[in-house]
Formats: sequence, C-alpha cells, structure tokens
Amino acid sequence: MMPRFYCPFCSPHYQIYKKRAGGQMLCGQCGEPLVKIPVVKPTQIFALIAASAFIAPLLITAFAFIQDLNKPQPRRSTQLIKIDFEERV
Repeated sequence: MMPRFYCPFCSPHYQIYKKRAGGQMLCGQCGEPLVKIPVVKPTQIFALIAASAFIAPLLITAFAFIQDLNKPQPRRSTQLIKIDFEERV
C-alpha cells in the first residue's frame, strides 16, 4: 500500500501526483512537494481517550455485576428478630 500524500495548497478533489527522480512526490498542479498524511492523527488519539473515559465505567460496572452473579449467595437466617415497641403513657 502506497503512503498517502496531499498538497496543502490545492483542492483535495483534484490532485495529480508527479514523482521526481530522487523519489520526492510533487503536486501536478502547483509543483509543490506533497505532505505525507500521518497514520494516526492527534485528534484521533484524543477522541479515543475521550471515548474510553465514557465507556470504561460502563464496562467496569458490567464486569463487577457479572462477578456478583457468579458468587454464591450467603444463607439467610431463618430466625426473625422480634422488636417490641412499647407505648409510653
């Protein structure tokens, strides 16, 4: 796969590329050197961090809930506690 390049001065819809003998790519319209598009942009990294900040608590809560379902439930006492409320006159 060829790395993606673009001309910062020309329209992105109409771009023709030329290659020099040295391997440098030039814009076919204006003759300026092309700029390589980075694989991962800083805005994509920020978006990934922001999305994980909102999704992580949901995943942690779901994981804790599933672990609680797999735990054996403690036996409840069959004895009832009787509380008498006396009326004071």
